[in-house]
Amino acid sequence: MSWFRRTPRTPRPHRSAGGHWGLGALALALLAVGIVIGSVLTPGSSGPATAAPPQLVDGAPGDEPSLSAGAMWYPWAPGPGELGANPRAFSIDHVMDGRTVKKVVASWNRNEDSPNAPLVNTRAVGEENGQIFVPYEALPSEYTMAATVRLRDGSVLTSSFVPKSVTPPAPTHRITFPMARSTDLATSWTTWDAPLIENKWRLNWYRVHQDLIELADGTLLLGGYGHGTINGVTKEYSLVFESSDGGQTFRQRSAVNAGSQYGTNELGMARTSDGRLIAVMRGSETVARPPSMPMTVSFSGDDGLTWAPLQPYVPPEGMPNNGIMPKIVLQPNGQLLLAYGRPDNNVVVSRDGTGRTWDAGQVVFSRHPGDDPLRRWMGSSGNMDLVPLSSGASLAFGDTCHNIWWCREYGHDNKVWTRKVDAVTPGVGKVDLATKVQAGTVTLSGTVVAADERFAEQRIEGAVDGSSEYRAAARLAGTPSLTVELDQVYTLERIGLMMSRGEPNSARVQVSEDGRRWSRPVVDTGVRTDYAMTYTDIEPVRAKYVRINQGSGGAPLTAVTELELFAADLLTFENDAVTSVPRTLKDTRYAFVVDTIIPGFDHSRAHMALVDADQGARAAATFPASRPAGTQHISFGYEGYGYGSGALWDILGTNADGEEVTAFRLHFAPDWTANAMKVRAWDGDSWVDVGSVGPVPANRTWMSVTIDSTGSETTVSLNGTVMGTTSLALADVEEFTGFRAETGLLPEDVGNMEHSYDDVLIRPLD
Repeated sequence: MSWFRRTPRTPRPHRSAGGHWGLGALALALLAVGIVIGSVLTPGSSGPATAAPPQLVDGAPGDEPSLSAGAMWYPWAPGPGELGANPRAFSIDHVMDGRTVKKVVASWNRNEDSPNAPLVNTRAVGEENGQIFVPYEALPSEYTMAATVRLRDGSVLTSSFVPKSVTPPAPTHRITFPMARSTDLATSWTTWDAPLIENKWRLNWYRVHQDLIELADGTLLLGGYGHGTINGVTKEYSLVFESSDGGQTFRQRSAVNAGSQYGTNELGMARTSDGRLIAVMRGSETVARPPSMPMTVSFSGDDGLTWAPLQPYVPPEGMPNNGIMPKIVLQPNGQLLLAYGRPDNNVVVSRDGTGRTWDAGQVVFSRHPGDDPLRRWMGSSGNMDLVPLSSGASLAFGDTCHNIWWCREYGHDNKVWTRKVDAVTPGVGKVDLATKVQAGTVTLSGTVVAADERFAEQRIEGAVDGSSEYRAAARLAGTPSLTVELDQVYTLERIGLMMSRGEPNSARVQVSEDGRRWSRPVVDTGVRTDYAMTYTDIEPVRAKYVRINQGSGGAPLTAVTELELFAADLLTFENDAVTSVPRTLKDTRYAFVVDTIIPGFDHSRAHMALVDADQGARAAATFPASRPAGTQHISFGYEGYGYGSGALWDILGTNADGEEVTAFRLHFAPDWTANAMKVRAWDGDSWVDVGSVGPVPANRTWMSVTIDSTGSETTVSLNGTVMGTTSLALADVEEFTGFRAETGLLPEDVGNMEHSYDDVLIRPLD
């Protein structure tokens, strides 16, 4: 069984064979212990009388996807009275220090929210995934960057929100769209006014909104809206414009809501995982007042030439069906995200990427001065944007209040914020291929096309870089083939693969332990057109090599845009939402997924941290075995020996009555006098030395720990060296069921403890 196919049962409270600790046992323990490692006391002591500790919580099952909002930071946060709201953003791939990262540019309005106010915008750029924003002044301030895209030729194209009127009208046009192009990764721009050819309708006015999409033949689709008469009906329309000359001129392609009863304007448009276009639209309002009009949805199967009849947007339970400024992003992992606001700022997810249903949602920012209808609508303007960040994460952008209005009660403290949103797929054993390739512990080889200076991200590493953009791929030549040599033998059980973006391709995936004898294909895609990864569960198979060749059906294999590998029985935390409780874990307290401060173990990004600053309760987490067995092998990376008094590890199992009990209890901590890491075992009354290995590693150094257990003994090894073996079993077990980790000996002993765990492997002994 795999971690994500089976949800382990919730363990019963575990205890020693002797039952709960009483005062007599505590006194004996105080007298019996002869070595001081931190505070010396029994693991069951309760500490000082304080408020009840936080309840233990379980992580979500590993076979379920997850949506979670993480850290928030501010590209712009001035003093009171400085206007700034309605952010727009875009992200493009570039290479820094050998890594493909996102260059993120954000732009926000500094003018009053009035049709008569001249457009003024301030911008900031974050070169490395938007972590740190600095001023960006590459474009004139009147450009709003309302819709921006990186094209296949490497250039970046953007448009401004408000078209220009041509006075007097030219023979062919009366409206132009302000456009700009960059050929140096948005460092500098060339601007022009692109005529709008009104080949279908002559509307009263137009606006450009949110999205630019490049089709496979080079045609550009630009979203917008306007007001006028179509087929005898006068109202607001959500529009799609087209350009066949790279944005030099535009024509009218379609009106999404034509023929419907709905008047709509702001348009979010994107590709779905099944290749259609989806449009989500704001409803027209005569006067902006609560509630916002319900949003509507439509789909196109012919790249926006025609659209299906509008249908109401049906949100996940508890989320509003009304709102403004819809923006849609299809992540590389196939999760389709929709951001919208008013009330609040919201992100919802369609887990199959099709937009047919919206399955989960979260409020990512809420700030309203009151609960009456109008004041409940205030605070943030609700205007949002959303840009892709990595395979399973995007950046949402919003503001704290609107320009001039909706901000009075907050002293006009306008800010622009961004917040990371994780929307991850099932599976908890994802191997961090990108970081391992960067470190050189995983290697890639294959028949890739020659490098092109216009897009450095087009390279063999593009197959594992977390981006689904057309050029961020390993594009293949000759006899197409890509081979991954892993850093060790894994038991693989799930493979995610995206071939060339938007082009019919086919592939077969084989695996090998030695690079010579190859399996039959574990994945055969047939002919398909990918816009995101497709995941395939396979029978668990041991592999150190993975090879991707052209598949059956006659279609070529022109690129591997993204590849993900998942291992059985392994917890890597690479596919969990940062700041969340890790999936599959049980009975956790203060357990979080983190990707900052220290890198993950063994060249990986994320890990799990037990964060303990509570003098009334230990941080804790139970790691259930996915395959309970009569023997057990545990291995993991551990860091944090220098905080508090070390770690407690309970080896868990079920007894003859089916109850979960502690088979062995271990204490792992530094012995500073001997300059060695020491492991001790609890015999029911006192701690007994098992062994040690020196020297004590430097702080923030990962250690490799293994714990091998049978019914009669358990052996602990550190960095490949056996520390010792103990037969001090606290209970007889029929099957081992995992282990529990806790911080410190006594709750009040914590100081400021943070213990980190990564790459947790639990399986039967070979």
